[in-house]
Amino acid sequence: MLNIIQSTLRKLKLAGFIIKKIGRKIHKPSLKQIEGIVAEQDIKIPMRDGVSLAANIYKPLLSGNYPVLMCMTPYGKDEQPEHYELFKAVGINVGTISTSDYAVFEGPDPGYWVKEGYVMIHVNARGMWNSEGKAHIFDKQNGLDFYDLIEWAGVQSWSNGKVGLTGVSYLAWSQWMAAPLNPPHLTAICPWEGFTDMYRDVAYQGGIPETGLMSELYNRRFKSDHNKAYGLNENLLENAKIHYLDDDYWANKRPDLAKITVPALICLSWSDQGLHTRGVLEAYKNIRSDHKWLFTHGRRKWEVYYSDESKKLQKRFFDYFLKGENNGMLQVPAVRLEVRTAYYQAQIRYEETFPVKHTAYKKLLLNANEKCLSESGPLTEQMTRYNATDKKGKAVFDFRFIKETEITGGMKLRFWVSTDKGDDMDLFVAVKKMDTAGNEVYFSGYNGNNHDMVAKGWLRASQRALDTQKSTINQPWHTHQKSQKLKPGEIVPVEIEILPSSTLFETGTILRLEILGQEPIVYNSFKHEPIVNKGFHSIYTGGKYDAYLIVPLVLPVE
Repeated sequence: MLNIIQSTLRKLKLAGFIIKKIGRKIHKPSLKQIEGIVAEQDIKIPMRDGVSLAANIYKPLLSGNYPVLMCMTPYGKDEQPEHYELFKAVGINVGTISTSDYAVFEGPDPGYWVKEGYVMIHVNARGMWNSEGKAHIFDKQNGLDFYDLIEWAGVQSWSNGKVGLTGVSYLAWSQWMAAPLNPPHLTAICPWEGFTDMYRDVAYQGGIPETGLMSELYNRRFKSDHNKAYGLNENLLENAKIHYLDDDYWANKRPDLAKITVPALICLSWSDQGLHTRGVLEAYKNIRSDHKWLFTHGRRKWEVYYSDESKKLQKRFFDYFLKGENNGMLQVPAVRLEVRTAYYQAQIRYEETFPVKHTAYKKLLLNANEKCLSESGPLTEQMTRYNATDKKGKAVFDFRFIKETEITGGMKLRFWVSTDKGDDMDLFVAVKKMDTAGNEVYFSGYNGNNHDMVAKGWLRASQRALDTQKSTINQPWHTHQKSQKLKPGEIVPVEIEILPSSTLFETGTILRLEILGQEPIVYNSFKHEPIVNKGFHSIYTGGKYDAYLIVPLVLPVE
C-alpha cells in the first residue's frame, strides 16, 4: 500500500499540492490557538522504571477537577487527521469524518470532549516518536505503561480521580492490556474495535500467515516512527516467522480478559473481518464487568467512531461512570444490533444478550453433486474438486431461503478434504448473499471496501487440531500448537471458524458458501502468503462424510 500512497503523493505534488511523507508531522497552528481549551504539549510523564512518555494534555479553560479521558498511541500524538486525508488520496473509503485538527488518529477529539467537561490526554507509546525507552511491539509492557499513565493522571490537581480510556484498533488493544491490571483510578473503558489474540486475530488467521498488515505495522509504523535513540525491542516479522505456532511469545501479547472488571462500552464490527471482529467478541464474552455494552455495526470503522450516534453513546457512558450523572445509562440495552441487508443498509434493534436470545443453530448439509446446501444431505459419498492454485478455482454450495431469515453470530463449516499434491492445504471460505436473481449483494468491508461479503474464514489443514473444551457448536477452537501434515490423497476432516456477522436474508435470496484455495477478495493492505497449495483440492460430502455448515438463525419472537 505504501507504494500506492507514494505514487499518489507524487501526483499530488505535481499538481501543486504540498504534502509531506505519510507518518511525518504536517504543519499545524500552535496548540495555544485552540479556542476555549488550555493545551500543553510534550509533557513528560514518568514510568516506574524512570522512562518518560510524551503527552499532549487538553484541559477546559475554567480551572477545576475534571474526569480524564486518555489514549496511548504508537502512531503519533501530533500526527492526527491527515491520516484520513492520505487514505482518501489512495482510494480508501474512510467515509465522512469531522473532527478538530487535534483528534489523534483512531482516537478521541479534544475539540469535542474538552468542551463536554473532560481533560483529554494523548500519549506517545514507549519508544515511539519522542517518548523515551525501547519501543515494545504489542506486548505486556504496554499494559504496564498504561497503568502508570492512568495512575499519574488520576492524582493531578485538575483530575477528579476518575480516568476513562477510549480509541480504535491499537488504541483499543492497549486498553485490553491495561484493564486486567486494575489500576485504582481506571473507572471505565471504551475499546472500539480492538483485537485481543494477536496470533489468531492478526498474524496467523486459521494458522495461515498474514503478511500485508503485519508488514505495514512493523515497517511503516514501528520501524519507521520509533525513537531512534532507544531502538525496538524486537523484529516483529522475523519473530512471527519463528513462532508459527501459538506459544509463549504470543501469550505475552494476549490480555487476561477474565481479570477485566471495569465498565466497558465495546464496539464490534462486521465489516473489519480479518482484524478485529473475532477478538472483540471474545473480549465481550470473557470480561467479568458487571456493566458492559456491545455496539455492533457493519460500516466504516473510523467514520462510525466519530459519528454523532457513537459520540452521544460514548458521552452518556462516560458521563455516568466518570461524572456520576444520573442519565439512565444502566437502562440502555446491553447490545445494539445492526442487522445488514446490503451495503450501508441495515435494520437496528436492541438486545439484552449476545448471542441473541432465540438463536437456533441450524445444520445445513453440503451436497457436492447438486452444489447446494440442504437440511437433508446425500445418502451416498460424493466428491467435487477445484484447482487450488487458480484464482477462479472454487467449490460452490447454495441455499435459497423460502422465508425471511436473520443470521446473527459465528458459523462453523465442517467437511472432508484431500489434496493430490503436497503435504498441506490452505483453505479459504467465503459466505455471500445473492439476490433472488443470483447477483451478489455487497457489504462494507476491511478499510471501507464496498464490495465485500457476509463473512469469511481460513484454515491451514495441518493446524486442524481442536481444543474440544473451548470449541462450541458454532465455533471451533484450534489449538495451533502442533502441525499435522497430510499425504497426497489422504482424506481428513476439518472444521473452519467463520467469523461473526449479522445479515438478513429476504425470501428468495441465497446464502452462497464458497471454498477456495486463494483469498476470496484482495485488500490494499491485507494478504495471506506464502500459500502452501499445490494441485487440486477435493471435497467429500454425503454418506460417511458428515459435511455441514452450522448457521445461527435468530427465530422470530411470538
